Amino acid sequence: MKRSNRFARGIVALGLAMGALACVAAPAAPESITTAVPAMKARLAAKVPLTGIARAGNALVAVGDYGMVVRSTDDGSTWQQAEGPVSALLTAVHFVDERHGWAVGHGGVILGSDDGGASWKLLEVLDERPVLLSVHFLDAQRGYATGAYGAAFRTTDGGRSWAPMAVGSGHDADLHLNHVFSVRDGTLFIAAESGLAFRSTDRGASWTKLDTGVSGSLWSGFERSGGEVVLLGMSGKVITSRDGGDTWQARDTGTDQSLTAGMTTADGGVIVVGAGGVVLRGNASGPLQLEIRPDRQNLAAVMTAPAGGGVVVAGQLGVERLVSAR
Repeated sequence: MKRSNRFARGIVALGLAMGALACVAAPAAPESITTAVPAMKARLAAKVPLTGIARAGNALVAVGDYGMVVRSTDDGSTWQQAEGPVSALLTAVHFVDERHGWAVGHGGVILGSDDGGASWKLLEVLDERPVLLSVHFLDAQRGYATGAYGAAFRTTDGGRSWAPMAVGSGHDADLHLNHVFSVRDGTLFIAAESGLAFRSTDRGASWTKLDTGVSGSLWSGFERSGGEVVLLGMSGKVITSRDGGDTWQARDTGTDQSLTAGMTTADGGVIVVGAGGVVLRGNASGPLQLEIRPDRQNLAAVMTAPAGGGVVVAGQLGVERLVSAR
């Protein structure tokens, strides 16, 4: 594939994968920006484009453009900027408990926190400085990071060192690996480009390509109650599997917008968000109900608040509590 075509494909894929935020399509920042310059202090840090959100015990932590990290301890009502060691775009964040978390982003940067996201250290700048799109840890030691053009790495020492991880092969080795996540039995899944997904049952030592039956990039995935695996993607795609990824079924969504993130609710339902202000809500058997937010902002992440049971979204206009249109 010609480099110009690969670059054009990456511009489209990265823009959509992060909720079609304009800034995500920018090339990775130079080393002087990503590793030597900390995130700027901003009075409205929670209103910059934010691309990932995670729970850390009773706190919420969101990351995004300019290396911004913001943290809330009141269910997303107010946010405080955390100290960030880089100014590169951060694309994803994950915590395994109330203290230990990791964030990744452009330029191959990997950050770590051991105090619930209040402060962060630069753990690694990966060779060749790949665009990282996702990070997931099984416990405080074993973790995975994936990204553009087949970038995939794993660690067994809490993120202090990382080794390349082979996921696809042949043509598939060059595909964007948009989101890595695990289910309750420890099986790992990756939502990828061109309608592909991958599964590992041996903690990332080997991967199997899954036939999802769809085309177009898959941006994200999660496990819902009952062990059902859910993948989200372009053109309003929601596909589910009840047999660990062997077979997939499509759900009607009523939208052709890209769907970028989802979660299971306490009552067993789901909430899915995407571009154009799309919010989908549903339960195990009924149809997904479509809402369009009046601001039509592109949404990149969604998470339940720790205590109050509310829902918080992150996207083009920052982070805020989600209010139903109904």
